[in-house]
Formats: sequence, structure tokens, C-alpha cells
Amino acid sequence: MTFVVISDTHGRVDRIESVLSKNTMRDGVLFLGDCLCDVLDVRDAISVRGNCDGLVFSDGADTERMLCFDGVRILMMHGHTHSIKSGTDRAIAYALSKGADVLLYGHTHAREERYYPSGSEIAGVKSERPIYVFNPGSLGVPRDGRPSFGILQIKNGSVLLSHGTV
Repeated sequence: MTFVVISDTHGRVDRIESVLSKNTMRDGVLFLGDCLCDVLDVRDAISVRGNCDGLVFSDGADTERMLCFDGVRILMMHGHTHSIKSGTDRAIAYALSKGADVLLYGHTHAREERYYPSGSEIAGVKSERPIYVFNPGSLGVPRDGRPSFGILQIKNGSVLLSHGTV
């Protein structure tokens, strides 16, 4: 399975269209919040609400979702409810407590990809399972000036994550 992962589009529908037109062989789009209205017409989008979506979508979308594909549990969140801009440890510990294999988050507008093997110490707790931590960056207002997105591939329970730029 292949998913396009996007976040923090902030009105740049043109960039969403560009990314999706180049990634047509996908099983879905995972949107991590901030401008849900940008993906309302994307038929295969699974979304969570970000801090900028609160006024318009306060009752229409969750701030996090747990998905499972091919035995891989994915926790999607924007990250603002876990103070992700102050560091990822709390969000990672939370994801592990929920049984996630992958944590997808946005909010920081900065690309990130990390892997923690089982036994890693996160927020003072030793993890019992490995976890992938991934931020696709921002298609709308990237911190490094390069609009970016992510690709999540799952095959036979294995995970492959990568970044792309527009």
C-alpha cells in the first residue's frame, strides 16, 4: 500500500494538485491538518484537524486517528494537542502507549524522519516496540523554503517512508 502524506497546506491547493497528479498510483492521501478545506475534494483523503482548522471544522474532524493497514498501526495527528513544537518525546510516548508502529504528525512545518528500535528510552520510558516518527513538512509554508510531502509505503508489515519536494 502507498499513501501520500501531506500537512500544513495553508491554501496551496495548487501544490496539492501537483503532488497528487504525480502520485496517481496511491491507495490514499493522509492529511495531517491545517487547512482541511484544501482537501475536501480529494476523494481518497483521510484527515485530522489541525490548530488552524478549529473554527471551521471543530465538530467535523478528529485531532487524531488510528489506522491499521497490513498489520501496521498508524497514529495520525497534527501535533498541537501534544505541544509538538516543544519536542516530540511526549507525542512519541503517547503513540507508543496507543500501540502505534508509526507516528505521523505536522504542525512544525519541518520535515522529519526517525526510527526508534524497541528498547529506546523516550520521555523517560523504555519502549517495548519500535516506532517510526515522520513529519512530511509543509506544502504551504515550509520552514526550509522547500514545499514538501511524504510517501508512506507498507508491504508485508514493513514500513518505508520518504520525502518529496514540489
